[in-house]
This record gives sequence, C-alpha cells and structure tokens, in this order.
Amino acid sequence: MRPDFPSSEMFEEVCQKGLSAVRPLLLSAADHDPHGWNYGEARLPSYWAYGRLRALLALSEARALRPKRVFEVAAGDAALCACLQQMGCEVVANDLLRENLEQSVAHFHNRDQIRIVPGNVFELSPSMTGQFDLVIACEVIEHVAHADDLLRQLKKFVTPDGHILLTTPNGAYFRNKLPTYSQVGDFTELESRQFKPDADGHLYLITPEELKQIAADAGLHVERLLIWGTPFISGESGFRILSRLSFARCWYQLEVACQNLNNAVLRRLANSMSVVLTPAPVAMVR
Repeated sequence: MRPDFPSSEMFEEVCQKGLSAVRPLLLSAADHDPHGWNYGEARLPSYWAYGRLRALLALSEARALRPKRVFEVAAGDAALCACLQQMGCEVVANDLLRENLEQSVAHFHNRDQIRIVPGNVFELSPSMTGQFDLVIACEVIEHVAHADDLLRQLKKFVTPDGHILLTTPNGAYFRNKLPTYSQVGDFTELESRQFKPDADGHLYLITPEELKQIAADAGLHVERLLIWGTPFISGESGFRILSRLSFARCWYQLEVACQNLNNAVLRRLANSMSVVLTPAPVAMVR
C-alpha cells in the first residue's frame, strides 16, 4: 500500500463513525452536521465514502510534508487546519465570509489556536499573514477563472523551501462532461461565475498534463501528483448499487490496488487529483 493512503482500519472507522473519528470536534458539533460528514455512516462504494477518503488523503498528504506553519485557502469548515494544529502546526484559515468561518471553527476543541483571516485570497498579502511552509487549496482552483494567477498568488505565501498542496477533480476522468482548461477560449468570460461552491461552480476541469503546465507557468514544480477516486470508491457508473453488500474492505483494497495501474489507464479511471507543488528553481522558471 502506498504510504499516502490511510490504513483500511482507519478508513473503515471513518466510514462507520464519520470524520469525527479523526477531527478534534466538540460534543456539541454533532448538532451541527446536517449532511452527516462528521457523524453519519457511509457504505462503500458511494459518494459519501469517497468524500471521507478525500478528507483523509488531504490530511495524510499534509502531515507527510511535516509543516510548521500552514495557510489554508478557502478552508470551508477549517477541519484540516484543526487536525494539523493538533500535531503542533501554527495554522491560519482563510475563507471569503468571516461569519461562516467563525461558526465552523467554533466546533473544535482547539478553536482558540486557529487564526482566522477572512476575505478574497487575491486581496491578501504575506505582509498580513507572513509566509508558510505549507499552503493548502483543496477543491479551489477549478472555481477560479485564472488558475495560473491563483497559483502565482499562492506562491507569494510560500517559503522558498515550502510546498503548495492542491486537490482538484481530474479532467481526464472518463465521465467528465465539462471542458478542460486547454479547451476554454476566454477565461475573462468566466470571471463573473467564479468563487461559487459545489459542482455548479466548476468553471472547467484540469487534466494532469494541464496542471503541470499551469504550475510551470506560475513558476512552480510538480513534486508529486496522486490520481485516485475510482468507481470502486465513488459508486459512479452504477457501482453504488453494490453498496448494499458488506464488502467495504474489498472495495477499498480495489481502490488502493488501482494505484498500480498504468498511468494512462488510471488517469481515465479515477476522478480526483492531489498535487504537491514547490517553487521551481530559478533555472526552471521561464
């Protein structure tokens, strides 16, 4: 098993108990979980199991980088910041709306150790926050009209030896119906639709090859790219019907085994990417 995937025991626990199994939530948080992510059960294969694995993989990737200072952009519920603070990181959570961010952070035991910096990330600067050895942007880049500008902006917050962790849908996935980045004719036309949450706010999707090029244009180097999220986990292509059968560990083992597939096959079969970027050496920046 690749070290970035959680153990089957941990994944099964999160599917049974919800993400509260790994998040430092207060008991009162159970009353504020309308979609059942933190406390609800998820059977495999399904969107709910897929979402839990996405959260675990992002946490695993971030932990593996051993950061000291972390800045999460569009942090949503700030759960990733809360988990990383528990391991000793200094964390800063950003999101557009202060009220929503404050309400989310209030559900964690370590809420007082999570610094909040609300607002549009394009309007923030390192002079306001300092620099970080890890900047995180999960499920953000596909909502932004100018992906290259976003990466250039995030790069400003990264120390020279730091990292950016991105997660985004895989545009090469065989079920993708949206245009990919290179198929967009006018990015300016997308500006009025950016920063919207959920699937309807996806402006385009990005393939692994496109992501590498966007990163290079922003002066960044792809250190690591993980492609994952097959129908064995997500339940797509009719596989969700099989969630009535109690073979959770088998489905998870199939997902992990797919990491050994030929890259060309995996990039068509899996619907998600996790990408670690580093500032490119001067010689590599064009």
